[in-house]
Amino acid sequence: MVRTFLAIELPSDVREAIVQQQRELQGQLPSASWVRSHGLHITLKFLGDTPDDQIEPIRDSVTLKLKDMRSFAIELYGFGVFPHSKAPRIFWTGVTSGNEQLLAVSNNIEDALNPLGFPKEGKPFHPHVTLARIKNDQKRFGQALHQKEILTHSMRFGSVPVEGVALVKSDLRPTGSVYTQLWEVPFQKV
Repeated sequence: MVRTFLAIELPSDVREAIVQQQRELQGQLPSASWVRSHGLHITLKFLGDTPDDQIEPIRDSVTLKLKDMRSFAIELYGFGVFPHSKAPRIFWTGVTSGNEQLLAVSNNIEDALNPLGFPKEGKPFHPHVTLARIKNDQKRFGQALHQKEILTHSMRFGSVPVEGVALVKSDLRPTGSVYTQLWEVPFQKV
């Protein structure tokens, strides 16, 4: 049994731009657990504990559903929070272009995995990269966001070529999660 999710990996230059911004924000935003460079990605679907014997059927089904998908680009821009700004638990950057293609990828993945016992998500897909998790003092974090007007910053992190979907294994450790790509389904080159 392995803990897995499907994701879009970020290129190193975009990860570095995000890490630089995280460093600048750390002193301004208290009580956050910042995601390290290797953990920055766009989650398409969290699968959770996955039996080893389902890894290949998942790959086969996702490959079949995404066989006609062409590579495209997205832009990472700005900041947001979940569930709301008064007491956020997740601080993220969002996608400003390429949302329609990402939604098509997400819908195809949902359709591919539902017959394998992974139920469709009950909420709409909202593509983002998690920058920090706030486990304690959420109200204080929210107050700092408002005081510094961080949610109105027009920070652009760059263009991300979306050339495939990866299945990633997540090992939970005391020092944080360790991610290992198990396989990738490539898209057709444009």
